[in-house]
Amino acid sequence: METVPVSQNQNNTELAETIRQLHSFEKKNLRINRIRLAISSVSLLICIALAIFVFRNIGSLTKKADTALDALTDAGNNINALSEEIEKMDLERLGKSLGNIVDVSEDTIGEIHQAVGGLDQLVKDADDAMQHINSINFEDLNNGIQRLNDVLEPVANFFNIFKK
Repeated sequence: METVPVSQNQNNTELAETIRQLHSFEKKNLRINRIRLAISSVSLLICIALAIFVFRNIGSLTKKADTALDALTDAGNNINALSEEIEKMDLERLGKSLGNIVDVSEDTIGEIHQAVGGLDQLVKDADDAMQHINSINFEDLNNGIQRLNDVLEPVANFFNIFKK
């Protein structure tokens, strides 16, 4: 059996071809990583936008609830103050105080009505937000991710061959 000596040029050619193949693999790997980065960035932006929208509405709901609570507290304080005055007053002053109670109650009811109207709007806004969240077609998104995985899996398996 005779051995054939390998020339320096043949070694250089094989080495150059190997380097070209590695360069090609690295380019493909870079493209895959860029695609992953883009998908991750878009997903992060969507999550941030949804979080901002939800938290903004929660803050508004808290303000409306505080306004309603303040109105109810004021009404309770007014009723307590008027009760104390009724004990001290005569009947003539009692009639005047009752008129004041009615006025204050009407104002309080108006404030409560406004707060409830604001709560209704906030509930509508929250409903709109939920409709937007529900309008996201997660099935299509999952299918797209699965298709991307199906495309990238053979490439990933191919690169795993070189890790051994």
